[in-house]
Amino acid sequence: MASVLLGLVAGVSLAAPIDLVLGIEIYFASLFLYSALQIGGWRLAAGIAVIVHAAGVALQLESLLQAGLSLLEYLCVILWTLRKKKGYLTPVMLFWLIAGLPSFLLMPVLTDNALTPMLMLQMVVIVVNAMFNALAIDVCSTYVPYLRAKGAGRVRLARVLFDLMVFSIIGSSFLFIINTGQIAERNMMSEMNDQADLTSSLIENTYNQWSDDEREALELRSLLQIGYLQEIIRQASGTTVDQAALFDDDGTLMRGMNFEAVNRALQWLGEGKWRPLTGELSRWESEAPASELPDTYRRDAAYVYRLELAPYTVLLRMSTEKYEHEAVIYFLSQSVNVLYIALTIGFLAFFLHRFVIRSIRLLAAMTTDLPQQIRSAKSTEWFDSNIEEIHILVQNFSFVTEKLKQMLREFRNLAHHDPLTGLSNRRHFNEFVHEELDMRDAALQAAAYMFIDLDRFKPINDKYGHAAGDELLVQVANRLRALAGEEAFIARLGGDEFVIVLLNREEADVRALAVAVRAILHEPFALTQEEVTIGGSIGISLYPQDGNHAEALIKHADIAMYVAKEQRQSSYVFYGEIKSRPTSRLLNLKHELPLAIEQQEIMLHYQPIVDARSGQPVMMEALARWFHPDHGYISPLQFIPAVEQNGMMGLLGEHVLRLACMQAKAWMDEGYAELRISINLSKSQLAQDAIADLIERTLQETGLPASMLDIEVTEEAFAHELDQVVATLRRLREQGIVIWLDDFGTGYSSLHLLDRLPIDGIKLDRDFARRLTEENRAFAIVRHLTNLAAEQGWQVIGEGIEDEIAGQLLAKAGCTLHQGYHYGKPMSADRLAAWLQGQKGNAKGGVADETN
Repeated sequence: MASVLLGLVAGVSLAAPIDLVLGIEIYFASLFLYSALQIGGWRLAAGIAVIVHAAGVALQLESLLQAGLSLLEYLCVILWTLRKKKGYLTPVMLFWLIAGLPSFLLMPVLTDNALTPMLMLQMVVIVVNAMFNALAIDVCSTYVPYLRAKGAGRVRLARVLFDLMVFSIIGSSFLFIINTGQIAERNMMSEMNDQADLTSSLIENTYNQWSDDEREALELRSLLQIGYLQEIIRQASGTTVDQAALFDDDGTLMRGMNFEAVNRALQWLGEGKWRPLTGELSRWESEAPASELPDTYRRDAAYVYRLELAPYTVLLRMSTEKYEHEAVIYFLSQSVNVLYIALTIGFLAFFLHRFVIRSIRLLAAMTTDLPQQIRSAKSTEWFDSNIEEIHILVQNFSFVTEKLKQMLREFRNLAHHDPLTGLSNRRHFNEFVHEELDMRDAALQAAAYMFIDLDRFKPINDKYGHAAGDELLVQVANRLRALAGEEAFIARLGGDEFVIVLLNREEADVRALAVAVRAILHEPFALTQEEVTIGGSIGISLYPQDGNHAEALIKHADIAMYVAKEQRQSSYVFYGEIKSRPTSRLLNLKHELPLAIEQQEIMLHYQPIVDARSGQPVMMEALARWFHPDHGYISPLQFIPAVEQNGMMGLLGEHVLRLACMQAKAWMDEGYAELRISINLSKSQLAQDAIADLIERTLQETGLPASMLDIEVTEEAFAHELDQVVATLRRLREQGIVIWLDDFGTGYSSLHLLDRLPIDGIKLDRDFARRLTEENRAFAIVRHLTNLAAEQGWQVIGEGIEDEIAGQLLAKAGCTLHQGYHYGKPMSADRLAAWLQGQKGNAKGGVADETN
């Protein structure tokens, strides 16, 4: 729609041009047609252009030559834009240089017309008009938001100055043409009107002096008397009148008069359009054929003055030859001023580009990717500028860059070094091993990783305080630094753990250094309070024997260090000496736990807990299972103790908690609204202050109600930190979580503590079900325990039920919640879904043959 409206405006502008001197006109049709091209695309815009110019030719608003050249110009612009090139001014200039001007120059030759100065002036006006329209749409499409192309980036300052320069030159030329043309037109009209008034006054005075006989002879159309009148007009007008026509009182032409050297027909007496100008002066315009040149149209136009000699009328065709010459001279003289302006603007643009834009571009190039230059600590050669503001800007950039480099060096030092000992920290160690081993593997012949863990550091830190512990760590760092020398890389990984990396050293040198480290750590350390003796356990891995990448070497050195600590204090162990031992497999698995969780090697299996009275499941206990890609299935009896021993139960427990809550919520969504989930919490997890917050947050994130989560804790959890564990469990119960005392009857059972424990039920140890007969003491104990639980409001679950008889005996003793292989082995979520489907309508349950 916008393109169609622009086409209508283009047609109106074609019908109402700006008039200059002697019929020269300015058009803005192409400006609106280019806007239509910018908005609506080339197909629609091309159709609009053809319609507009065809209508212009049909209505005699322009010549066929002008319309054809305009359409060819438009075609050139379309082809230019289709080649993904920007701008309209360039194709317009190329078109008029290559095709437009040569066509104008060739047409007079083909039509037997002269190449007059006025025709050349009109060609200049047409070319400048076309370039101005193209430049105007270029500027609008660059800076006007509605006309800007989608995805157009920011405008460069050099482009802004270039557009300003070109617009100043072409725009000033265009405005000069308009202003000069209108001034020349007004001057010509004024002078022509004055000359016509003078001429008519002389003719009228002479005519008034005629006698009655002379007037009667003119009335009788005497050729002699008409000739006298013609001579009077000739003498009175001089060269200001080209032709004249005498009409009687009826408007009948009495005689046409020609005062030119070449006798021409009085075409202006034929059909045409009359346009009043000033007073008695009018302009006659012929209905020229569309094929004629614009200059022909101008030459055929006539400026006619009407003189009344009662009862006769004389029309005087005023000569324009003088004014044509004056108009050309005037344009040429004023063009010198335009040339001065263009040269001034060009010089200014060159100056701006040379001294401003060049400096700004250079500064932009130097500051591109400045953060990377600062990070790489490369030296930056800043330039100087004679422009004060740019000079200050460069100085500011230089100052800020150097300050940032200094701050980055200080930050890197803090980020890469332990603030207490001054040694490299874990982050710097990781970057170092990656660079030295993984990045320069081809150049590296050998390497040794020596992990050091101080012995007896914790008791000293607890006894004498953290200040003494820090003092001890500083002395250890100083001894290691003095012993290993500058060629070794030394880092404190945290706490009382240190590492030494040796590059391209023989195994004998590494062993000698390990002996020396062990010796200096065994020597007494003089603290502020007193002298203490510690020691160190050292684990060593060698490249390439123990691994060909940093991760494997670090893990193996850590494993060797743990083996050294387990063997005896103040010893060193090479991984190559123990990697064939069975214990190394377990130690490897400990360090693979985070990766196993990330890669979903650890998943949950679920064992049902059923109500023996209905045979339907009421709860599922979530049990962790590890399926290792290399070792296959790893029993929980293997990896759970190792995880607990190394303080990683929090990581594993959080993973199990989240998976269990997500699965329980999925069961609820599938229609098992009463099926609760049970997880186990270890003593180390209960000792954490944030465990209750973690559980509450996980329930909120998964959308599982707290009443659908059961937590099992073993009696061992109450052996230490009883008050803290009780407080944690009470907080969990307040959320609606059900608490079970697991494996009741083993280990730490103490009846006098039961009244202090915030529990909702007990789970009998599996040994009760295994030893249960109707006559033995185990049956009586179970019966008394169920009675005790009933009095306390607790529920009781019997574990380890492997056959129907054990289930019947437990039910007879009062325990109706059963768990064991008789009802279902631990199974995956997919297998459990099928098992649950089988339980619908089955009051007795069944055994799932899941092997794991």
